Amino acid sequence: MKKLIILLIAGITGTSVHAQFLDRIKNRVQQKVNEKVDRTIDQTIDKATEPKKKPVQTGDTPTDGPVGNQPDITNGNGTTNVGITAYSRFDFVPGETIIMQESFEQDAVGDFPGQWNTRSGAELVTVSNRPGKWLALKQDGIFYPEYVNKPLPDNFTLQLDVMAHNNIASISELTISLLNAASTDEKFDNGAAGGASIPAFKIQLNPKSSGYGTFSYYSSIIGSNSIGKMPEFHVPEKNTVRVSIWRQQQRVRVYLDSTKILDLPRALEAGARFNSLVFGAYAPNFDNNDGAFFISNIRLAVGAADTRNKLLTTGKFVTHGILFDPNSDYIKPESYGALKDIAAVLTENPAVRVRIVGHTDADGNDQLNLDLSKRRAAAVKAALGKTFSIAENRLETDGKGKTQPLGDNTTTVGKANNRRVEFIKL
Repeated sequence: MKKLIILLIAGITGTSVHAQFLDRIKNRVQQKVNEKVDRTIDQTIDKATEPKKKPVQTGDTPTDGPVGNQPDITNGNGTTNVGITAYSRFDFVPGETIIMQESFEQDAVGDFPGQWNTRSGAELVTVSNRPGKWLALKQDGIFYPEYVNKPLPDNFTLQLDVMAHNNIASISELTISLLNAASTDEKFDNGAAGGASIPAFKIQLNPKSSGYGTFSYYSSIIGSNSIGKMPEFHVPEKNTVRVSIWRQQQRVRVYLDSTKILDLPRALEAGARFNSLVFGAYAPNFDNNDGAFFISNIRLAVGAADTRNKLLTTGKFVTHGILFDPNSDYIKPESYGALKDIAAVLTENPAVRVRIVGHTDADGNDQLNLDLSKRRAAAVKAALGKTFSIAENRLETDGKGKTQPLGDNTTTVGKANNRRVEFIKL
């Protein structure tokens, strides 16, 4: 009897310990799940919990997918494309020739990019539920690509993706500067927030101040100004944004996602030249993992997109502004400006007919790339018809895959220039 009682007690105790152990496991799993949901940018989640990424064959910059609840557009493969008209206010048209395409593909996670410079510290990371690599700015400092070092022309565009950790401090600030710097020291001395002793145009993003964040800018000839609330980029509700800057001679436009934040007709001196792209980061809680900004998918393109003249006079217009999801004919919403540009020329010249030709880079299977280029051309035709009322009998489509490259398919910039859509006058 005594032994039976001892065995019963041991069993009950073992069961209790086992239950407590299971509860601890259950609580830990729940904590991990909650942490992943609540903290959008969490580098500590185990790789096993991260979603599998689809292989990228064409090298296009990934996106988060459809934006808004907008009319559907039928793509070349019969699927629907939702979200183009969500960017109906987005009149941004990217430059003609890409000279910088930085997604940090050539650098290892955990390293500082080999072709960049800093006097503080940063590292490349992957981010849960976000594709690609991101440069995590976890220390106060200046960071810049050394290979952007030649004077840019009067017309150029800059685009990049920016993220902020949800727990970034309320006075944290990311500065994006275009400078005319004669030395390394001038870049470090003038790349932070505030004024500059050399020709400069800067924007400062503070995604936490005043609840909705604040946006401010500096120009060498008109000084500084702050633009109240910034609902397009504020934590924790909206901690990622696509920044687009468009310089046309003295005029500068700045967009956050689809919203035009600035349109300054005399922001720059006539003939002013910039030769440096510099990022400055400041946050008082950079000493822990919560204080961080992240940048990626940086594209710098030069030259005005002269759609009308090139299509009507030379008979051919090439655009890198119609963007697609990787390995897909889904047109990204930020393509609206480029589509609107070509649609305006076709609307004003109703007798003109064009052939739309899709092109890819050389990554992936040749036959799949050829099929993809044809489907993308068909998707552009469908978008022009449904969104801009261009008659389908004025549009033909074709695809060339990788067979007609403009650049070197072994380089990131070359591949970016090869991914394009051509409009050929018939």
